[in-house]
Amino acid sequence: MSDTLTPAAEPAVTGTYQQSGTFLHSSAGAHADKLMPVLDKYPVSAADVALRLPPNRALNPSCFYPETTPTVVQRMNLDDDLADHLARQLRCQAVIQESFAEASIGNYFPLSTMFENCVLFIPSAKRFYDLNQDIVYDHFPEVETAVVNAFVVTANKRSYGTHAASGIALQIPSLVKKQLGFPTEYRSFHTALTPTPLDRQPFVIFEEAEVEAPNLQFVYEKMLEYGLDAAEKAAVDKALYLFLEGKLSEIDLPTVRDFLMAKYWSKRYAETPSPGYYCDSRVGDALVFDNYRAHGDGTLPSSPKDRLTIDFRCFNKVHYPPGMTGGLDFIVDPDERNYQIRRKRASLEFLLATLGYENIDEFLRLVFGSRHNENINPFGLMTDLQFGVYNKSEYHLLDQNLDDHYERVERVYEQIEKDGEFVLPSHAKAMLDALYSEGPAV
Repeated sequence: MSDTLTPAAEPAVTGTYQQSGTFLHSSAGAHADKLMPVLDKYPVSAADVALRLPPNRALNPSCFYPETTPTVVQRMNLDDDLADHLARQLRCQAVIQESFAEASIGNYFPLSTMFENCVLFIPSAKRFYDLNQDIVYDHFPEVETAVVNAFVVTANKRSYGTHAASGIALQIPSLVKKQLGFPTEYRSFHTALTPTPLDRQPFVIFEEAEVEAPNLQFVYEKMLEYGLDAAEKAAVDKALYLFLEGKLSEIDLPTVRDFLMAKYWSKRYAETPSPGYYCDSRVGDALVFDNYRAHGDGTLPSSPKDRLTIDFRCFNKVHYPPGMTGGLDFIVDPDERNYQIRRKRASLEFLLATLGYENIDEFLRLVFGSRHNENINPFGLMTDLQFGVYNKSEYHLLDQNLDDHYERVERVYEQIEKDGEFVLPSHAKAMLDALYSEGPAV
């Protein structure tokens, strides 16, 4: 049985749900400051920026307001043996990501070993997935697709800051109005693999803040209403311009979006502070929450111990306009759409190269055998939040037999434990350099 988290207007009825002592406006403001340097990578003309934004050009704001449910605490099916295996594997994959993660300011980027890509790196994720489907369904009967995510906040480092879910269709007002192209219900089961008292950077949820999924034009106009000084306005002008004009790389696009959202929250809640809440979790406790709700806090003191989390990210069935099957179809130019498919394939090929594969076809043959063909859409292997791919395909990796792949992963992890380090293979380094040398996203 789960324990409902008590709203802040009433005293907490259990010791598990407590205020973190942080507030949305200040936590989001700190996150915006952390992310803002990404803008320095993109020289722009002030005149070009001004021509793209009001008053020279009108914007098209929109915002989706989902029906929400309170966050609850749920015990997951997670015995000590499974928890230990997951913790070990998460630490090993973190070592791999640290060998190249300097390439990104944010944690959520196409080359992350965490988030939906963790199915490639966490052999025990499949068992956790299989053991907990009934619990997910009990909380969320409308669930169509569930993916396993993994997160590591390594010792003496800060967690990723304040953010919330979004997607490509949520930027398009006509689709928001029709509720097409994005999940209208979106839950996460954020499960602790290590205890998370306040001094171990617990997961923070801003339970009292309005749950909303605005497009970036909406948050820009709102920030102008709240007031920006000259330096702040120059930064948000540049960020929105880069986004609207398609000048951002796939790797930087999520970071710039999160910058604008964090800046928006820092202004919106400055006069009406919204407190953060956390659960003093035991191993196996999950916070079940609406992913459109603001969450995450990088302002808590760093911890001398790792914080490890395994998570289900769950969507109801996403409907698309006639003739479309995923968010990629919103990219009108077929050449650009094909480029993004090639880019996704190259990103996965790089991640697999870190595990010793020569190319992605070697992996596909291992997993799919006679079903392997070169026309498997790489977006069909797992969901992709950035490009609005939510409904699982017949090639969804969590529904495949991954035993042979996971044997290879375990051999890599045994070598990491033996050597005490991970050295990025030379062919993986070459792939990484090629990915970073390519141009912007749409």
